[in-house]
Amino acid sequence: MQREGERLNAYLRTRSATAGSSSLIELSRSAPSGRVLLFAHPVGGSLLAYQPLVRRLGDHRCLGVEASRRMLADGGPAESVQELARRYVESFGDDCPEIDVVCGWSFGGALTWEIACLLAARGHRPKVVLLDSTWADGEVPEWTRREAVRGFLHDALRLSGRDDEVTAESGDEAAAVLDMDPDTFAERLEIFAHNRRLVCRWRPTPGDLDVVCVRAAESLTSDWRTATTGDVRLHDLPGDHYGLLGHAGNVAAIEQIIRDDRAVPAPAEPGRSAEPGHLAEAGEHDAADLHASLAKLVDSPHWRDLVIRARRMHPDAIAEAYRELGGRGLLTPDWPREYGGGGLPTRVAIQLFEGFCATGLPDLVYALTVQIVGNFVLKSGSERLKRELLPRIGRGEEFSTVLYSEPRAGSDLAALRTRAERRGDRYVLNGVKVFSIYSDLAGSALVAARTGQGGNKYDGITLFVIDLAAEGVSVELVETVQRERMCRVRLRDVEAESWRRVGEEGRGWALLDGALAIERTGIDHVVRAARWLNALRETAGLRRELERVEGRVECATTLARAATEVFLRADVRAIDTAVAKLYTSETCQQVGHEVLRRWSTLGAMPGVDELVHEELFSALTESPGLTLSAGTSEMMLSTISADLKEECSERCLGILHRFGGELADTVLEVLEPVGAAVRVEPLFAASPARRAALAETLSDLGFDGIERPEAEGGLGLGLTLGCAISLSTGYLGYENAYQPCRLRGPGGPSHDGCAEPACRLRHAAYVLGLGIGLFRCAWEHACAREQFGRTLVDVDALMFPLIRGYAELNALSVRLREITDDVADVDEAAVRRFELVEQDAMVRVVRGAMQVLGAQGITEWSVASRFYMKCAENIGLLDREDTVADG
Repeated sequence: MQREGERLNAYLRTRSATAGSSSLIELSRSAPSGRVLLFAHPVGGSLLAYQPLVRRLGDHRCLGVEASRRMLADGGPAESVQELARRYVESFGDDCPEIDVVCGWSFGGALTWEIACLLAARGHRPKVVLLDSTWADGEVPEWTRREAVRGFLHDALRLSGRDDEVTAESGDEAAAVLDMDPDTFAERLEIFAHNRRLVCRWRPTPGDLDVVCVRAAESLTSDWRTATTGDVRLHDLPGDHYGLLGHAGNVAAIEQIIRDDRAVPAPAEPGRSAEPGHLAEAGEHDAADLHASLAKLVDSPHWRDLVIRARRMHPDAIAEAYRELGGRGLLTPDWPREYGGGGLPTRVAIQLFEGFCATGLPDLVYALTVQIVGNFVLKSGSERLKRELLPRIGRGEEFSTVLYSEPRAGSDLAALRTRAERRGDRYVLNGVKVFSIYSDLAGSALVAARTGQGGNKYDGITLFVIDLAAEGVSVELVETVQRERMCRVRLRDVEAESWRRVGEEGRGWALLDGALAIERTGIDHVVRAARWLNALRETAGLRRELERVEGRVECATTLARAATEVFLRADVRAIDTAVAKLYTSETCQQVGHEVLRRWSTLGAMPGVDELVHEELFSALTESPGLTLSAGTSEMMLSTISADLKEECSERCLGILHRFGGELADTVLEVLEPVGAAVRVEPLFAASPARRAALAETLSDLGFDGIERPEAEGGLGLGLTLGCAISLSTGYLGYENAYQPCRLRGPGGPSHDGCAEPACRLRHAAYVLGLGIGLFRCAWEHACAREQFGRTLVDVDALMFPLIRGYAELNALSVRLREITDDVADVDEAAVRRFELVEQDAMVRVVRGAMQVLGAQGITEWSVASRFYMKCAENIGLLDREDTVADG
């Protein structure tokens, strides 16, 4: 890295050749249509700090006001910032172009304000952009020469990106540290000390100009609303004072702020939200503002056009759409404010994601960039990586992707061949990654590479976020049948600084386990599934035939939303979202299969809306890969299997606890011995005596009043806890003795013709309990039974159908809990769809369990056979019109 003195010396040499009587420096020229921008020097007098920003504004004409010893000598040193500004403006000359934007950082902001006030007095009012500029509160003591030398040294080092704890006792020592020639050092020190004296005494001239104030999050001291009666727009960017122009992400944000031509809105009064839709940080909005802003955005012909072009993989349309979302704070509202977020709950982010992706916008861009790479860096990245990458993601200015899979290794990270060799303060990466999505559009990527090899096959894996524009990175498109872009990425001696490493060297697998959990919530799958289903309905005119599929999508959606709550948990593991990934991807694929079987008709159907056709084509071409990406279904089944081998009983009880918590434990503890005390042959056969005994026990405990309102002598605890009792009796394999409804009918209690939603949901809970109980029987049998030298639980071909049934039971329980919590707002059609999905799932659970149980499962004396018969007696009732029985 070039030393600050070398950079400054070279910079000043280029300026000396163009210096004239004017203080204006030509930084860049533009086409005639470009605006004229003026940059005012900071306290050191040089314009070097603005170079990264000026390079991004090449289509504008950029001028600069730069300090020199001549400006100090002519007429004597200026006595105030106002006088210095006047001297500069007077030196511009008659041929100075009309200035459209005046911008300044730190001391340059003070100078900018005073120059803008003078230009306004001449009849021209430029846009004023102030970068972390403020003024002293009270008297500031003068510096000694030694303090000035140290202050100048610190300022020069920080401007060059160095945080060195270096001190110097003399000017010669400081010049040596900076590698600056003595004459240049003396001149710049004189300018620095003079300007510091001015700014310490400065108070802004009162004015009425509109101001855009960009503040560093670690400063936040400037309140320009006390200096101007004009409008003030605030933008807070991450980092400290020097980080505003030292970090690429902040420079890009400032570029956009300068380019923004919209009027500056009045600041929100305390206690009021800012107007939705303006370019402010997400933290200024509450959830209602964000939803309103999204609704206004997507309800426009321009957005629809963007979505259609984005679906056809037009890069400019994808980029514009996400910039629109980012500019409104809609992409990362749940991230911390210091990293470009709004500090809102995760559920708000998920709701907004579902909202804009429901319009058809390609969702994998968001899933890869925000949900996977962004959240992973937020959780485990270095502070510098967070500051540089996350705000750009939040503003929609950068996309990211993941580079895991490799040729001949696929998703098996134990077989990684990409290597990262450490060389000093950086790493050099070499390898090939395949099947990477959107790498041709992304600016960065999360890469898994091997830095060592330990005893375990997963040891030695290290994670990095690399710049895909870096030297040595090549991206090649891989043709597929789907529109979404897949790429091969080659890394040849690609350098990555140490701060781009995520986590400790060689310990990447433990972090990657959490990253995979974030990647597998399935929220992107359910959004697609809903869009595809709507397109299928619109074109095929099917409603009744798609009820089961619609009900399954509803279950998958609830499951995915629940899985997103694990996003930033410190102890998140792959198992935490494996069930969600399995169920949501296979549900979405099922919708795709409904399109597949009708494609010969749908694909050629005339007069189909453009966006609807894109959805149908997407369903046809993307659905095959849904159970492959982010871990195949077989990997998910293996992951779930490993967890169940250790925690099967706890996982089964966990489903009951989802409804009743300790209440479910109490019901099981009390009812199990009561039911067992009534002898019935064969085991678990229907018994009026046992049913009566169970009902009496529940009544004695007061459980028959769980749902009854308090005014009627009950506990008024709601349907969810009532379902917990029904669920528990089913789990035990007993009759459902829970009787909250009026019972009637000869031959024993029944719900004769009761079609109330609450009654049907209790019965659905009972059937769910039967399924969990049968699953538990089959799993315990598989753990104990050996065949051909192996326990059955280790035979994947036999166990995978049963494990898939376990995933379905989980999805059903999450959806049933959601319905029972909000039963007053659930219509009869939603209850029916759930019953149809549960019926299908239970058939698969029973089939998988009986296959594992083998001959024992069909012997009349076995517990499994009685579960089987009870399932048979009750599953069919779910599909009867207006009739539900309770077991």
